[in-house]
Amino acid sequence: MVAVLSAALLQRDDAGPAPVRYAVVDRSGWLGDAARRDIIATDVRAFLDKLPAGTVAADPVLAEFLAARGTVEAHAVDLIHTLSVESGRLRAPEALHERFAQWWMDHPDAVRAAAPDVSFARFVEVYPARPLGRLGELVADGSVDGYFVIPDDSVATGEAPRFLGAGGAGAAASGIEAWYGEVTEALVARQRVLEANEGT
Repeated sequence: MVAVLSAALLQRDDAGPAPVRYAVVDRSGWLGDAARRDIIATDVRAFLDKLPAGTVAADPVLAEFLAARGTVEAHAVDLIHTLSVESGRLRAPEALHERFAQWWMDHPDAVRAAAPDVSFARFVEVYPARPLGRLGELVADGSVDGYFVIPDDSVATGEAPRFLGAGGAGAAASGIEAWYGEVTEALVARQRVLEANEGT
């Protein structure tokens, strides 16, 4: 059934540009991870919102997950986040959020076909981030297109993550800096509110 679903969803034009591959060096200790989780949550939500009824009926995992979405979506996002960072997979997924998370990890093309605006259609994070020197080598040899350096304390300074790339027009033209900047800016603003409320 999954094969049928994937074939149905893959009726699309694959001639578009390859996604920009990026890494993250997080000096804040929290913002990179929060951004990663927020990006995954947004992608999962976009995919579930756009699933056609016929697609859901064709796959029991998707049908069951969509029916219970409100209670399991956050758990699935957390697990997808963990599996992504650790490049792992579950040996025997049993709980619903586990089965959906593994389905998500195994079928990125089906996700992109159903929801072409998911972030990883345009931008793919490479895990784990290497030391700065090594990242420079990876940019130079084309293994990644660039990397973000998140400053120590964006909450206090308002400083945005810097994107360092090979200098070509491809990554710059992709809009990756604006996209990642919007994600991190929203998280920094939320953190400022939390810290302000803690101080009252």
